[in-house]
Amino acid sequence: MEVVSRSTKGLSARELGDLVDALEGEIVLRYATGQRVLDLGHGSPEIAQWARRVSESLTVSPREQWRPQADGSLHPLLPAEAFDVVVCLRTFSHLGTDPETSLTAARSLLEEAAQATVVGGHVLVEIDNPRSLRGLALGVRNPITVVRGGNVIVDDEHSLTRYDTLARLAELTPPTLEFESFFASRVLVPFATTLQIPILGGLLARAEWWARSQALLRHFGAHLLVALRRVPKGAP
Repeated sequence: MEVVSRSTKGLSARELGDLVDALEGEIVLRYATGQRVLDLGHGSPEIAQWARRVSESLTVSPREQWRPQADGSLHPLLPAEAFDVVVCLRTFSHLGTDPETSLTAARSLLEEAAQATVVGGHVLVEIDNPRSLRGLALGVRNPITVVRGGNVIVDDEHSLTRYDTLARLAELTPPTLEFESFFASRVLVPFATTLQIPILGGLLARAEWWARSQALLRHFGAHLLVALRRVPKGAP
Protein backbone atom coordinates (compact mmCIF):
# COMPACT_ATOMS: atom_id res chain seq x y z
CA MET A 1 0.00 0.00 0.00
CA GLU A 2 2.86 2.41 0.74
CA VAL A 3 4.35 1.95 -2.74
CA VAL A 4 1.00 2.60 -4.39
CA SER A 5 0.50 5.72 -2.27
CA ARG A 6 3.85 7.20 -3.26
CA SER A 7 3.26 6.39 -6.93
CA THR A 8 -0.15 8.06 -6.86
CA LYS A 9 1.26 11.11 -5.13
CA GLY A 10 3.99 11.42 -7.73
CA LEU A 11 1.48 11.07 -10.55
CA SER A 12 -0.81 13.78 -9.15
CA ALA A 13 2.14 16.15 -8.72
CA ARG A 14 3.15 15.64 -12.35
CA GLU A 15 -0.44 16.11 -13.45
CA LEU A 16 -0.69 19.37 -11.54
CA GLY A 17 2.62 20.54 -13.02
CA ASP A 18 1.39 19.71 -16.52
CA LEU A 19 -1.88 21.53 -15.86
CA VAL A 20 -0.13 24.70 -14.67
CA ASP A 21 2.28 24.56 -17.62
CA ALA A 22 -0.65 24.31 -20.02
CA LEU A 23 -2.59 27.14 -18.36
CA GLU A 24 0.36 29.52 -18.23
CA GLY A 25 1.96 28.34 -21.46
CA GLU A 26 -1.09 29.22 -23.50
CA ILE A 27 -0.95 32.78 -22.15
CA VAL A 28 2.79 33.06 -22.78
CA LEU A 29 2.35 31.93 -26.39
CA ARG A 30 -0.20 34.69 -26.98
CA TYR A 31 2.48 37.26 -26.21
CA ALA A 32 5.52 35.39 -27.53
CA THR A 33 4.37 34.49 -31.04
CA GLY A 34 6.59 36.22 -33.60
CA GLN A 35 8.43 38.20 -30.90
CA ARG A 36 11.95 38.37 -29.47
CA VAL A 37 11.57 36.66 -26.11
CA LEU A 38 13.74 36.54 -23.01
CA ASP A 39 13.12 33.68 -20.58
CA LEU A 40 14.32 35.24 -17.33
CA GLY A 41 15.00 32.57 -14.71
CA HIS A 42 14.08 29.60 -16.93
CA GLY A 43 11.57 28.43 -14.33
CA SER A 44 9.58 26.31 -16.80
CA PRO A 45 11.73 24.61 -19.45
CA GLU A 46 8.60 23.08 -21.01
CA ILE A 47 7.00 26.47 -21.65
CA ALA A 48 10.34 27.76 -22.94
CA GLN A 49 10.39 24.97 -25.54
CA TRP A 50 6.91 25.92 -26.70
CA ALA A 51 7.85 29.61 -26.89
CA ARG A 52 10.97 28.78 -28.91
CA ARG A 53 8.81 27.20 -31.61
CA VAL A 54 6.59 30.24 -32.14
CA SER A 55 8.83 33.21 -31.32
CA GLU A 56 11.25 35.04 -33.59
CA SER A 57 13.99 34.25 -31.09
CA LEU A 58 14.28 32.97 -27.52
CA THR A 59 17.09 33.91 -25.14
CA VAL A 60 17.42 32.03 -21.86
CA SER A 61 18.83 33.68 -18.75
CA PRO A 62 18.82 30.97 -16.05
CA ARG A 63 18.39 31.92 -12.42
CA GLU A 64 21.98 30.85 -11.67
CA GLN A 65 23.17 33.93 -13.59
CA TRP A 66 21.23 36.21 -11.27
CA ARG A 67 23.48 36.24 -8.24
CA PRO A 68 22.48 38.83 -5.63
CA GLN A 69 25.06 41.26 -4.30
CA ALA A 70 25.46 41.87 -0.57
CA ASP A 71 22.46 44.22 -0.49
CA GLY A 72 20.29 41.77 -2.44
CA SER A 73 20.34 43.68 -5.73
CA LEU A 74 21.06 41.77 -8.91
CA HIS A 75 23.90 42.31 -11.35
CA PRO A 76 22.66 44.03 -14.54
CA LEU A 77 23.14 41.39 -17.22
CA LEU A 78 20.61 42.34 -19.86
CA PRO A 79 21.02 44.52 -22.96
CA ALA A 80 18.79 47.57 -23.15
CA GLU A 81 15.54 47.33 -25.14
CA ALA A 82 16.57 44.08 -26.82
CA PHE A 83 13.37 42.07 -26.30
CA ASP A 84 9.70 42.40 -27.13
CA VAL A 85 8.64 40.07 -24.31
CA VAL A 86 10.34 39.11 -21.05
CA VAL A 87 8.90 36.05 -19.31
CA CYS A 88 9.68 35.31 -15.66
CA LEU A 89 8.11 32.09 -14.36
CA ARG A 90 8.70 30.42 -10.96
CA THR A 91 11.61 32.73 -10.19
CA PHE A 92 10.34 36.04 -8.82
CA SER A 93 8.97 34.52 -5.59
CA HIS A 94 12.18 32.67 -4.76
CA LEU A 95 14.82 35.40 -4.88
CA GLY A 96 17.02 36.37 -1.95
CA THR A 97 17.85 34.68 1.33
CA ASP A 98 15.69 36.65 3.78
CA PRO A 99 12.81 39.16 3.68
CA GLU A 100 15.05 42.17 3.08
CA THR A 101 17.19 40.72 0.29
CA SER A 102 14.12 39.09 -1.23
CA LEU A 103 12.39 42.44 -1.70
CA THR A 104 15.58 44.13 -2.93
CA ALA A 105 16.17 41.38 -5.48
CA ALA A 106 12.53 41.54 -6.60
CA ARG A 107 12.77 45.27 -7.30
CA SER A 108 16.09 44.78 -9.06
CA LEU A 109 14.73 42.00 -11.28
CA LEU A 110 11.73 44.09 -12.36
CA GLU A 111 13.99 47.05 -13.14
CA GLU A 112 16.30 44.85 -15.22
CA ALA A 113 13.33 43.29 -17.03
CA ALA A 114 11.91 46.74 -17.79
CA GLN A 115 15.13 48.15 -19.23
CA ALA A 116 15.56 45.04 -21.40
CA THR A 117 12.08 45.41 -22.92
CA VAL A 118 11.23 47.70 -25.83
CA VAL A 119 8.64 50.43 -25.30
CA GLY A 120 5.26 48.83 -25.93
CA GLY A 121 6.61 45.37 -25.10
CA HIS A 122 5.55 43.20 -22.19
CA VAL A 123 6.96 41.67 -19.04
CA LEU A 124 5.12 38.56 -17.85
CA VAL A 125 5.91 37.80 -14.23
CA GLU A 126 4.46 35.05 -12.07
CA ILE A 127 3.76 35.75 -8.40
CA ASP A 128 2.56 33.51 -5.57
CA ASN A 129 -0.75 34.80 -4.24
CA PRO A 130 -1.48 34.89 -0.48
CA ARG A 131 -5.20 35.42 -1.14
CA SER A 132 -5.59 31.98 -2.69
CA LEU A 133 -7.03 28.75 -1.32
CA ARG A 134 -3.46 27.48 -1.11
CA GLY A 135 -2.45 30.58 0.85
CA LEU A 136 -5.36 30.01 3.22
CA ALA A 137 -4.35 26.38 3.76
CA LEU A 138 -0.71 27.35 4.37
CA GLY A 139 -1.70 30.05 6.84
CA VAL A 140 -0.19 33.00 4.94
CA ARG A 141 -3.38 35.06 4.59
CA ASN A 142 -2.86 37.06 7.78
CA PRO A 143 -4.13 40.52 6.78
CA ILE A 144 -1.38 42.39 8.65
CA THR A 145 1.72 40.45 7.64
CA VAL A 146 0.69 39.51 4.11
CA VAL A 147 -2.02 41.64 2.57
CA ARG A 148 -0.46 44.90 3.78
CA GLY A 149 3.22 44.16 4.07
CA GLY A 150 3.97 40.92 2.24
CA ASN A 151 5.32 37.75 3.79
CA VAL A 152 8.09 35.19 3.41
CA ILE A 153 7.75 31.52 4.28
CA VAL A 154 10.26 28.70 4.12
CA ASP A 155 9.21 25.35 2.71
CA ASP A 156 10.76 22.09 1.54
CA GLU A 157 10.82 22.79 -2.18
CA HIS A 158 12.47 26.22 -2.18
CA SER A 159 14.75 27.86 0.36
CA LEU A 160 12.49 30.93 0.32
CA THR A 161 9.03 31.68 -1.06
CA ARG A 162 7.55 35.17 -0.98
CA TYR A 163 3.81 35.74 -1.34
CA ASP A 164 2.76 39.00 -3.03
CA THR A 165 -0.62 40.57 -3.61
CA LEU A 166 -1.18 42.54 -6.81
CA ALA A 167 -0.96 45.73 -4.76
CA ARG A 168 2.38 44.63 -3.34
CA LEU A 169 3.68 43.87 -6.84
CA ALA A 170 2.63 47.36 -7.92
CA GLU A 171 4.76 48.82 -5.12
CA LEU A 172 7.79 46.87 -6.36
CA THR A 173 7.29 47.70 -10.04
CA PRO A 174 9.31 50.56 -11.62
CA PRO A 175 7.37 53.44 -13.24
CA THR A 176 8.38 52.25 -16.72
CA LEU A 177 6.11 49.21 -16.32
CA GLU A 178 2.35 49.60 -16.14
CA PHE A 179 -0.19 46.95 -15.19
CA GLU A 180 -2.14 45.52 -18.13
CA SER A 181 -3.84 42.30 -17.00
CA PHE A 182 -3.36 39.09 -15.06
CA PHE A 183 -4.33 35.44 -15.30
CA ALA A 184 -4.61 32.82 -12.59
CA SER A 185 -3.74 29.15 -12.18
CA ARG A 186 -4.60 26.72 -9.41
CA VAL A 187 -7.77 28.62 -8.59
CA LEU A 188 -9.78 25.47 -7.87
CA VAL A 189 -6.91 22.96 -7.50
CA PRO A 190 -4.74 24.33 -4.68
CA PHE A 191 -2.92 21.04 -4.04
CA ALA A 192 -1.92 18.05 -6.16
CA THR A 193 -3.99 15.74 -3.96
CA THR A 194 -7.11 17.53 -5.18
CA LEU A 195 -6.65 15.78 -8.52
CA GLN A 196 -6.92 12.41 -6.78
CA ILE A 197 -10.55 12.98 -5.77
CA PRO A 198 -12.61 10.65 -8.00
CA ILE A 199 -14.56 12.48 -10.72
CA LEU A 200 -14.35 15.82 -8.88
CA GLY A 201 -10.59 16.13 -9.43
CA GLY A 202 -10.97 15.85 -13.20
CA LEU A 203 -13.88 18.29 -13.26
CA LEU A 204 -11.96 20.86 -11.25
CA ALA A 205 -8.91 20.50 -13.50
CA ARG A 206 -11.03 21.23 -16.57
CA ALA A 207 -12.76 24.12 -14.77
CA GLU A 208 -9.34 25.76 -14.20
CA TRP A 209 -9.38 26.90 -17.84
CA TRP A 210 -12.62 28.75 -17.22
CA ALA A 211 -11.67 30.13 -13.79
CA ARG A 212 -8.29 31.62 -14.76
CA SER A 213 -9.82 34.67 -16.47
CA GLN A 214 -13.01 35.15 -14.45
CA ALA A 215 -13.16 38.64 -12.98
CA LEU A 216 -13.69 37.48 -9.39
CA LEU A 217 -12.34 33.94 -9.24
CA ARG A 218 -8.95 34.73 -10.76
CA HIS A 219 -8.08 36.77 -7.68
CA PHE A 220 -7.93 33.49 -5.74
CA GLY A 221 -5.42 31.65 -7.93
CA ALA A 222 -2.36 30.23 -6.17
CA HIS A 223 -0.23 31.65 -9.01
CA LEU A 224 -0.92 34.89 -10.85
CA LEU A 225 0.69 35.54 -14.22
CA VAL A 226 0.80 39.33 -14.45
CA ALA A 227 1.23 41.16 -17.76
CA LEU A 228 3.09 44.47 -17.43
CA ARG A 229 3.51 46.83 -20.38
CA ARG A 230 6.68 48.84 -20.96
CA VAL A 231 6.04 52.57 -21.24
CA PRO A 232 8.46 55.42 -21.98
CA LYS A 233 10.35 57.02 -19.12
CA GLY A 234 8.43 59.96 -17.73
CA ALA A 235 5.09 58.70 -19.06
CA PRO A 236 2.16 59.63 -16.77
